[in-house]
Amino acid sequence: MPTIRDEWKTALAAQGYFVVPRLLDLATVASIRRTILDFLNSPVEGKGNLDQESFARGKSDLPYDPTNIRKLGQMGRHTEAIWDGWLTNPDVLEIVRYFTGKDALLKFDSVFLKPAKVGGATPWHQDIGLWRDTDHTAANGWVALDPATRENGCMQFVRGSHLGEVVPHIAYEDSIHGELPRELVAGVDVDHIELEPGDAVFWHSNLWHYSPPNPSDRRRIATAAVWSQLGFAQSARRWRYLWAMRDGQPCPFPGEPYDPPYVDEKPAPPFEKAPAY
Repeated sequence: MPTIRDEWKTALAAQGYFVVPRLLDLATVASIRRTILDFLNSPVEGKGNLDQESFARGKSDLPYDPTNIRKLGQMGRHTEAIWDGWLTNPDVLEIVRYFTGKDALLKFDSVFLKPAKVGGATPWHQDIGLWRDTDHTAANGWVALDPATRENGCMQFVRGSHLGEVVPHIAYEDSIHGELPRELVAGVDVDHIELEPGDAVFWHSNLWHYSPPNPSDRRRIATAAVWSQLGFAQSARRWRYLWAMRDGQPCPFPGEPYDPPYVDEKPAPPFEKAPAY
């Protein structure tokens, strides 16, 4: 079982992230990937459960096209293969435990899709800048289900950027979500996070990251999650948390909602709008 190593702790502190090779075995990867592809081919089955965000965001009159789906939000909490194989996999939780302690609450989970030729970019951002909360100790993890390469749009990190401040994010007219000011990230030096299926990366909530479009002829599928500390969840009621680990033990599917329930007492402030020129 890959308990967190000293070199990973050192890398997290210095550069803001660390890579865990072969965290998921190939049989688990294949099961998760097959579940996602089956869903994409039969979307009605799960309709209403998931945030099926397309690259053509806001154009709801377009017909369903599985090659145009950017993200399947919250698929893991509705899908046993992802829940058992990734979100509460004991090997994964041994690493999550370094961030959260023996209790971990699932805050966010999503499948990210970059179809060949048409997969679009995810803009530069800090996760904490999107959440607009104070969850600086969360475990942010992403596991490759296909090879993630420079050619098909692997993630890029700015090494050490987690040591700086949280930067107010901007809503540009063509933004898919809030992003770091574009003039700030122009020409930054990046680390390319190239991964094989089953490899995972974990990072600090303040780290600047991005993924470019996929112009290649190879798709890139991955699934990601955020696990929060119990202490943070007790004071932040804007999220629909599920128990992922309780007293060091993985929680079974379907996840049990955290009590107290979701209460939208303090909605996130809006992103600043980019000036019109």
